[in-house]
Amino acid sequence: NAEFLNNDDRVLIVEDFLANGKALLGLIDIVGQAGAKVVGCSCAIEKGFQKGGDNLRKQGIRVESLAIVESMDGNSLTFREN
Repeated sequence: NAEFLNNDDRVLIVEDFLANGKALLGLIDIVGQAGAKVVGCSCAIEKGFQKGGDNLRKQGIRVESLAIVESMDGNSLTFREN
């Protein structure tokens, strides 16, 4: 909607959890329809084993996560090393 976003706007999308990336893709599409540009996406926790963040990065979308969980096994979490 041009009332809220236009060609001059640059948008950082902030998400709580990133799994398969469908929510971010939907938001990126909405921003694009308004004519604005997505400059990046940020999330608190990324489920790396679901590959959504990796797939977005392969498309050239900048994605930054505070923590990337590589695996979950019972009560144990393994995080991706930087």
